[in-house]
Amino acid sequence: MRGSAAKVLLVARRELVQRARSRAFRIGTAITALVAVGVVVLPSALAGGPSARRVGVVGEPSAQLRTALTAAASAFDTKVATEAYADVRAGQRALRSGDADVLLVGGDELVWKQEADPELSAIVAGAVQAVERQRVIDELGLSPGQVTALLQPHALRSRSLEPVSEDEAARVGLATFALVILFASISIFGGFLVTGVIEEKANRVVEILLSRARPEELLAGKVIGMGLLGLGQLLVVGACVLAALFAVGTAHLPDTTPGMVGWVVLWFVLGYAFYSVVYAASGSLASRQEDAQSVSVPVTMLSLTAYFVSFAVLENPDGLFARVCSFLPPMTPFVMTIRAAVGKVAVGIALVGLATYGLIKLGGRIYAGAILRVGPRVRLRDAWESAER
Repeated sequence: MRGSAAKVLLVARRELVQRARSRAFRIGTAITALVAVGVVVLPSALAGGPSARRVGVVGEPSAQLRTALTAAASAFDTKVATEAYADVRAGQRALRSGDADVLLVGGDELVWKQEADPELSAIVAGAVQAVERQRVIDELGLSPGQVTALLQPHALRSRSLEPVSEDEAARVGLATFALVILFASISIFGGFLVTGVIEEKANRVVEILLSRARPEELLAGKVIGMGLLGLGQLLVVGACVLAALFAVGTAHLPDTTPGMVGWVVLWFVLGYAFYSVVYAASGSLASRQEDAQSVSVPVTMLSLTAYFVSFAVLENPDGLFARVCSFLPPMTPFVMTIRAAVGKVAVGIALVGLATYGLIKLGGRIYAGAILRVGPRVRLRDAWESAER
C-alpha cells in the first residue's frame, strides 16, 4: 500500500511540476485573474457619478418644487435638472429633440416622448405631492406635532414564519461566482488532462510510466497533480477578486464567508476529482490531438447540464428537486455549492468520494485497455475487453 501511494504521489508531483512550469499555464492564470478583476473593477470605473434627469416644467418652477425634486431624486441615487418652458408646445419640442426627459404641465400632468419612465415618474410625482402637502399644512396652520402624527401613522408590526438572513443575497452572489469558477476550472483542467494523456500516448512516454506504475496509480496521480494545480489557480484568482472588491469599495461579504470558502474548496476538490477521472479515461481513447474534442464532448455536456441544473436549484434550494440532485454524483458538486451558501445541510460528500474511487477503478481499466493502442480512436467496448487480456 505504501509503495502504491508513493507511486501515485510521484506521478502527481511530475504532473504538477511539469504543468506549473509551462508558459501556457502561467499566461492562462494571469489572463484569468485579469479578466476576473476587470469584471469587478470596470463597472465601477465606467459608472461615474449619478446621471442627471432632465425635467421640463411649463412656466417657471418654484423654489419649493426644485428642492422637492432634488430630495426625491436623491432617494433613487440620481440627480434632476429642471428647465422652464414658456408653453406646452415649446416643452413638447424639447421632448422630441431629447432636451428633456419628461414635461410637467400644470402640476398635474406628465408628458413623455414615448414610453413612461417609472423611476422618473415616481421622482416627479413624489416632488409634486410633497409641495402640495406642504401647501395644505401651511394653510391649515398645523403644529409640528400634528404634522408628525399626520405623516407618520402608527406602523404595523411585521414578523416572518422562518428566520430571515440579511446576508442571504451576498451569500447567494458569492456562491454563484464560485459556481462559475468551479465549472470553468473543471472544464479547463479537464481539457488539460485529455490533451496531456493523448500527448503521452502519442510520444510513447506512457509506456515508460506504465512499466513502473499500474494504470490506476498513474490515473490517480494525474488527477491529484492537476487538481492541486487547479486549486492553486482557483485560490490565486479568488484572492485577486477579493482584493479588487476591497479596492473599489464594493465588497459586502457576509459573516459566513470563511465557511463558504471552505465549502467551495471542498466541492472544487470533489467535483474536479470526479470529472477529471472521466476526462483522463476519455483521453486514453484517442491517439491524436484532433480527436481530443470528440472524446471530451460527452463529459463536457454532462458537466454543463449539472451547471445549469444548479441555477434551477437556486430558486428552491430545499425543494425535492434540489434534494434529489444532491445525491446524483455528477451534479452534487455544483448543486451543493449553491445549497451550502444558503445554509442547507451538506450531503453527498461520502457518495461523491465513493463514486470517484469507483471511477478510478473503472477508468483505470479503460485507461489500461486503451492507452497503449495507437491508430484510430478506440471504442469504449474494445478498451474494456482489451483490459481483460
